[in-house]
Amino acid sequence: MKLFDKKVWQEFFAAPINNRKDLFEVIKKAANSNVFDKDSLPLIEAVLQFGDMRAKDILLPRHEVDIIDLNNPIEDIIRLIIDTGHSRFPVIDGDVNDIVGIFHSKDIVGYIANPEEFDLRSLLRQPMFIPDMKPLDSLLYEMRVKHSHMAIVVDEFTNISGIVTLEMIVEQIVGEIDDEHDSIDGEHSIVELSNGVFRIKGHCGLEQFNNMSGLFWSDNKVESVGGFVAKKLGRIPQTNEKLLLEGCQVEIVNADSRKINTLVIHVVS
Repeated sequence: MKLFDKKVWQEFFAAPINNRKDLFEVIKKAANSNVFDKDSLPLIEAVLQFGDMRAKDILLPRHEVDIIDLNNPIEDIIRLIIDTGHSRFPVIDGDVNDIVGIFHSKDIVGYIANPEEFDLRSLLRQPMFIPDMKPLDSLLYEMRVKHSHMAIVVDEFTNISGIVTLEMIVEQIVGEIDDEHDSIDGEHSIVELSNGVFRIKGHCGLEQFNNMSGLFWSDNKVESVGGFVAKKLGRIPQTNEKLLLEGCQVEIVNADSRKINTLVIHVVS
């Protein structure tokens, strides 16, 4: 049976549909009647919800964005590229609200052997600035037209709120897209190494960590495990630092001046 068969259309879509919620209820009814595969429902729901979403709903907050400063030496930039695996970085000129361009990681390759010739400013691409209330469907179209993979999100006072990437937008429709840099050892943002011992990416959500560990870490001002640890300490811990937190043994595997990248947590029973 096909969705656009005339009889099917008359049976399920004859009644007036006033909003997306009504439309999805009709679609669910059609799926339950085997008009089409039920496995398609999550994708359809995501597409319908996508039309209501704005940049502010999915942005990566400014304090979690890996940023390069124009004054950073090439050695620091190479280290940041290796540590994060990112292909693009916003570049500032001293002030976090003064983003002067976007740097593509691949552009550094030709200067590894000749670092004295490296001129960061000359390699920058024009940044794309967008208001935080910009609808995602409109943003997706604009990014495709401009061949842009990253947009800088600004609030009503033109302060930098964060970034949105093309991948982040697409993930709102098709779900999370894992690549070799998104995960630990090709798996997820949290891996149980042994009973009660977890290796975690700093951006791993508190809820996800709690679900796997059985803990109840909570803070209404932070959402990630790395943010929670840093807030409890009142500072960003150093790489290889070991500490006790909330009854757990915590080892900082990797951290930089702005955030915790990877940590190991041993839940002590």
